[in-house]
Amino acid sequence: MNIAETLIDIPAEHERNVFGQFDVFVKKIEQTLKVSVIPRDGTVKILGPENRGRQAARVLEQLLILSRRGNVIQEQNVDYALALSMEGQEEALTEIDRDLICHTMSGKPIKPKTLGQKRYVDLIRERMIVFGTGPAGTGKTYLAMAMAITAFKNNEVSRIILTRPAIEAGEKLGFLPGDLQSKVDPYLRPLYDALYEIMGADSFLKNMERGLIEVAPLAYMRGRTLDNAYIILDEAQNTTPAQMKMFLTRIGFGSKVIVTGDSSQKDLPFGARSGLDVALKVLSRVEEIGFCALTSKDVVRHPLVQKIVQAYDSRLWSAGAEERMLMTINLEDESKIEIQGTDLPALARKVIEAALDYEGCPYEAEVSLLLTDNAGIRKINREHRNIDRATDVLSFPMLEYDSPSDFSCAEAEACGCFHPDTGELLLGDIIISMEKVREQAKKYRHGEVREFAFLITHSMLHLFGYDHMETGEAKEMEKRQEAILHSLNILRILR
Repeated sequence: MNIAETLIDIPAEHERNVFGQFDVFVKKIEQTLKVSVIPRDGTVKILGPENRGRQAARVLEQLLILSRRGNVIQEQNVDYALALSMEGQEEALTEIDRDLICHTMSGKPIKPKTLGQKRYVDLIRERMIVFGTGPAGTGKTYLAMAMAITAFKNNEVSRIILTRPAIEAGEKLGFLPGDLQSKVDPYLRPLYDALYEIMGADSFLKNMERGLIEVAPLAYMRGRTLDNAYIILDEAQNTTPAQMKMFLTRIGFGSKVIVTGDSSQKDLPFGARSGLDVALKVLSRVEEIGFCALTSKDVVRHPLVQKIVQAYDSRLWSAGAEERMLMTINLEDESKIEIQGTDLPALARKVIEAALDYEGCPYEAEVSLLLTDNAGIRKINREHRNIDRATDVLSFPMLEYDSPSDFSCAEAEACGCFHPDTGELLLGDIIISMEKVREQAKKYRHGEVREFAFLITHSMLHLFGYDHMETGEAKEMEKRQEAILHSLNILRILR
């Protein structure tokens, strides 16, 4: 293995912030990227394989930019910079940092810290109603509160209304001491804490007494029309479908609504359906409503919280796999081209399943995916389409749709599109040139992960009957591609 030397300058006044106390951040970079980092008189020498050395340098340069902007570097910044570097998106870290929402009373800036959080904040700015879902620690409620308080201070709305269903961890209100307000306050305490930190206790109490800020259980919303207000429904996974419908139909003119929840932490009675789960399905095609699914990558609490979320997600996935038949991906990789730090089969499965969910495929499905090089895809293109050139992706759908994603055609007796043994719907074949993935990621200045996921999404829509021969069809296809990729937080970050 060839050892290369990479040099970067880190001024002495920023060294402690970038390196961390006792060089803890540098040690993490060294362990993750298998390099050695040696600081000396404002210059940092990085020793290791050339590509890893450049990767470590880019991570340190992004942390230095954060430090120069006055940020105190946290372990989460380092972890996320390393994760982005595996996808070739290090520069996204400093782009995210440009988005300042507001300051707390102590002067601490509130900003999105991950691509998912940036997407969430942007959706809140753009849409009248936004659903923010994801595990604990992803900032769903805190960022929503910061946006609400900022809008209130800027006179964009005349009041803030914060609400939660009064159901937590199996306890009932009647078992708690005190009057009704005393009974519901513990459930609303996380909202009070965020208000105190961002707005200050005095300002909060003053505005609450004037009725400009209201913190109340969800049941208090019935029968009201909420005009010119910023309304946040927190812990929405604990609503019933009837409660969710009641809440969403309270919205009046000039209002903005944010609904947050974590579908993995329901406290509803056994067998009860969650209003959040139902709303996500029923409203998924309403264009004016935004949906942001945060993941364990967006956890900004202690790094151990991220590991806990990942462990539970993995266990729940395994349990689900035991109980239901999963879709089948017949993946063959003859290209031998890798995307550094990426499990391509896992990424392909994630994208294909997201496309199936978005298009509402009612069947377990089977997809064949071939990863090849330019010569391989050129040969297939020549044999099957009489076009003698390499392309980025080819799609061969099994179904002949009456209209895109109209799966009723699969029920025709002569269709023959179900696997005789598994009963899965045979959607078709996808061929991707991994050489083109690399070439086009460089050409369009975004990460190879983004390009790979984009090509799979694009080809899945072809398997569903979509095309882009005409302008209207192309726009519809582009809209769906972006929606599917955004649901996975695979965003286009220019490099």
